[in-house]
Parts: sequence; C-alpha cells; structure tokens
Amino acid sequence: MYFKAMQIDHNPNEPSHAALKIIGVLTAVIVLAVAVPVTFGVRWVAELLPSEAVGAFGIAFMVFAAGFFAGRWDAARQFRTPGRDE
Repeated sequence: MYFKAMQIDHNPNEPSHAALKIIGVLTAVIVLAVAVPVTFGVRWVAELLPSEAVGAFGIAFMVFAAGFFAGRWDAARQFRTPGRDE
C-alpha cells in the first residue's frame, strides 16, 4: 500500500490559523473591555469641565501632535541619500 505523507499548510514557526482566530477574538474582547469604561470616564470628566478647558485641551493636543510629526519628519530627513531630491 502507498501512504502519502501528511502535508503541513503553514510554516511551523508561525501560529496556526486556529491560534490566529483565538488571538483575534481575545484581542477584540480585551479592547472592548478596556475601551467602554475609558470612553465613559473621559465623557464624564469632559462634562464636568467647563467647555473652555476642554477646548484648550483639544488645542494643546493638536499643537503637540503637529510638533511631534514635524519632529519625526525632520528626523527622517537624516536617512535620505545625499544629492538625491525626493
């Protein structure tokens, strides 16, 4: 009799499809379990603060984000090839 060898459909160094599905479901559950209380907490705090303070925090966050991305763009310039304009 002739028996075919069992073929593996994935790299043995990587997780299986079933493991990836379990990881995905657990990740979704954990994200929801954390996101819901945090969302309600942030909303509760924002309702307690005056609207001017919430606006100031929003503006400060946008200024911080703009400065962060400008700094990253400036840092990325060091990796460009000299003499090559992109």
